[in-house]
Amino acid sequence: LYPPNYSRIHNGNLQALLRALTVALLTFESFLSDRVGCEFLNLLTIKQYQLLSENLHRTRKLYVYGLPGTGKTVVALKIIEKIREMLQCAQEEVLYVCENQPLRDFVRQKSICRAVTRAAFLKESFVGVKHIIMDEAQNFQRHEGNWYEKALRLTSARHLPEPGFFWIFLDYLQKSHTFSTGLPPAQRQYPVESLTKVVRNANSIYSYLEEKMEAIVKNSTLNIPRERLERLLRETTCAQAVQGSIEVRESNKNEIATYVAERCRVYLREGYSEKDIAVLCYTDREAGAYREKLASLMMGSEANVSLVRMEEGPGEHAVLDSVRRFSGLERSIVFGIIPQTFPFDDELFGNVLVCLASRANLKLHLLFE
Repeated sequence: LYPPNYSRIHNGNLQALLRALTVALLTFESFLSDRVGCEFLNLLTIKQYQLLSENLHRTRKLYVYGLPGTGKTVVALKIIEKIREMLQCAQEEVLYVCENQPLRDFVRQKSICRAVTRAAFLKESFVGVKHIIMDEAQNFQRHEGNWYEKALRLTSARHLPEPGFFWIFLDYLQKSHTFSTGLPPAQRQYPVESLTKVVRNANSIYSYLEEKMEAIVKNSTLNIPRERLERLLRETTCAQAVQGSIEVRESNKNEIATYVAERCRVYLREGYSEKDIAVLCYTDREAGAYREKLASLMMGSEANVSLVRMEEGPGEHAVLDSVRRFSGLERSIVFGIIPQTFPFDDELFGNVLVCLASRANLKLHLLFE
């Protein structure tokens, strides 16, 4: 049924063919080919998942380190699917816990497990839960309750025929506060695995991230596992073949709002859609202030853009929200707005830049007030 040339494809040359196909896809300039290319390259995350899935047969408790863009959330969801398949678990028996509601809602849409925020996890009993996956754990906080001890207790309860899985995904370089996380000290985080392929960000964006991450590891005053992160930085590589773009500007609030509105109109004329765009501020309050400015600038234009908060159902619309609430998520085009000052800016400035930049797949605009 196939042309004769198809018979030349075999195990020996299949990988070379796939690489060539990827390069061909990414040589086209249209936004659609870029999207296809990025989705294709995200398949590399599966290789990382396969490495991790081998640990399901060796350890019930595991810490998984990964730098921004290495697909921690994607791998976490694949691990959940694997646990359910391997142990024939019901959806209610596997719990995914994260810090922010938008990421929780994203996981709930997958309908593969229960998904809650850390705050909700502390309030409910979760008696039927056997396995727990924690994501973005570097941003958890201890002061509202000991989430770690509760998860440990649930997954090792006496009524279980055997201990459940308790896996923790984290990235200290995206820590967004100075409070105690509730995690054990790094030297007691064992066993450990690492994700070392960046699959989310284009080359130029990863280069910027790499520079900022190295500065954090070298100069940060936060309590981070410095030696482990240095090793992880040396081992991590960017898998993307697309170059992407990054622009850094310094302006006042009105100029920033005008610039964002103009660039959004340009992107829409080029063929991008609203759902490719995210405008991220440091706080909800700042996002609200920019929403008013941008709404008036975009109203009545030939390329009108609707900017919504994450909980308003961002599916087909551009997002305007805080960087914390967008943690774990991504868009092709990101405008990151950095205020002049913010609480603990001396300690967290580099982390905030990494959080903002790592949300962008292809186009990054960093706008300093």
